[in-house]
Amino acid sequence: MADIDGTWAVEVATLAGSRRFDLTLTTEGTTLTGTAVGSTGPVPIRSGTAVGDTAEFVLELAAPLPMSLVFELRVIGDRVTGTAQSGPFPPSSVLGTRTG
Repeated sequence: MADIDGTWAVEVATLAGSRRFDLTLTTEGTTLTGTAVGSTGPVPIRSGTAVGDTAEFVLELAAPLPMSLVFELRVIGDRVTGTAQSGPFPPSSVLGTRTG
C-alpha cells in the first residue's frame, strides 16, 4: 500500500483557475481521514478510502459556491496525481507533493 499519511500541498487546475489545498491525511486500514485547508479555511475530508496506491475522498466546499469536489488520486512516492470532479463539470487535474 502506498503511504499517503502526512501533509500534502496540492494544486487543482479548474476552469476558474488554480486552487491550492494543504491536505493532512491519515489512514487506518482502508479508511482515509483528514482535513483540507484552502482559501476559505479548513474542510474535513468525507468518504475517504485508500487502497493500494490510490486514494479517494470528497470535500464539501461552501465557497466560492457550494459544491462537492470528488478527488481520485494516485500516490507515487512523494507525489500525487489525479483528478477532482465537481458535478457536471469536466474533471480537473490534480498535482501535489508531500510537505511532511
